[in-house]
Amino acid sequence: MTLLALNAGSTSTKLALYERDLHQLWSASVSGLASPNARLLTREPGGDADTQELGPLQFRSATELLLGELAQRWPTLQIEAVGHRVVHGGDLPVDSVTIDAPTLAAITHWSSLAPLHQHLNVAAINAARQAFPGALHVACFDTGFHRTLPARASLVAVPERFRSLGVRRYGFHGLSYESVLQQLAASGEPVFSERVIAAHLGGGSSLCAIAQGRSVETSMGVTPLSGVPMTTRCGDLDPGALLFLLQSGETDVRQLQAALYEESGLKALTGTSGDMKLLLDISAHSSEARKAVDYFCYQVRRHMGALAAAMEGVDRIVFTGGIGANAAFVRQAVCDGLRFLGVELDAKANLANASSVHTSHSGIKVNVLETDEESILARKAAAHVDGSGGH
Repeated sequence: MTLLALNAGSTSTKLALYERDLHQLWSASVSGLASPNARLLTREPGGDADTQELGPLQFRSATELLLGELAQRWPTLQIEAVGHRVVHGGDLPVDSVTIDAPTLAAITHWSSLAPLHQHLNVAAINAARQAFPGALHVACFDTGFHRTLPARASLVAVPERFRSLGVRRYGFHGLSYESVLQQLAASGEPVFSERVIAAHLGGGSSLCAIAQGRSVETSMGVTPLSGVPMTTRCGDLDPGALLFLLQSGETDVRQLQAALYEESGLKALTGTSGDMKLLLDISAHSSEARKAVDYFCYQVRRHMGALAAAMEGVDRIVFTGGIGANAAFVRQAVCDGLRFLGVELDAKANLANASSVHTSHSGIKVNVLETDEESILARKAAAHVDGSGGH
């Protein structure tokens, strides 16, 4: 009997297969779903990755492709449980829940607060339930980690009639934050007694203040649109600007939603691409790319300062996500502006993407980690099989 983790995102879909003891057997992913050059990557633990260029591919086809690859490689597979990443848990009071008809209806209800992701999560759930009808399917919420936010961090100062509809700050990327905490704890680091700023920087980016292992503040709020600027998402924006745009007659709600989620962020600043790797590659001869990179690093640094204030100090900073784990220039630019807090990077370690990139004299520890959301999904699915899930 095995466990399956299915992580459906806006630009990639990942799948990982685990034994009951959480030992990973195989993983596969399709990346570049928002580009003309999607590719399939499969890997067995300890082995080299096998990569296949796919050309343009739609999300549903990518999910079907991954499930087909799984069935081909493991034809007699018996899946006991499937852990599904679901971006928005809304007002559900748990970090994970067994999926039934009412739960799926609730997940669908919150789709308007995560329009880039939630409908993809629902589509992946439906595909997996069809492929594995006898398995236990578990929704694992990105918002779940932030259920510990105090009222002063979760409240939104709008009329109660709006708050009663669910307008509050939720926070996202919780599975990633849980992953880096577990990785650091497993390596012997005292993260559950520290004040940690974790930065998940990628196509979607957010930061989280974690005190003694609990989320106490975060950069994202009601939706995954707020906080730092992202590849195609705007980040923080004065709501009065949205009223102005709607009242101008130049756009309607549907057009505005598409613009804010799919046409903004770094892509809007450059006019061409929001891909950080590309922007770093061309920044030497592109002033637009340099401005976009500088803007991103500044906003990350600004939010880190706010999170340090929320915890009245910081002991450790953790970078993760595609940008956080791989873009040494971004980490250096962010941390150079935090020297007043005592941050000091080891330039050589940082360039090598080492797991620890601070100097021995740094007043704050700085780590670089690859996030592993799939292992968290599998762990939560296993807990529901055991009857201890959904806390």
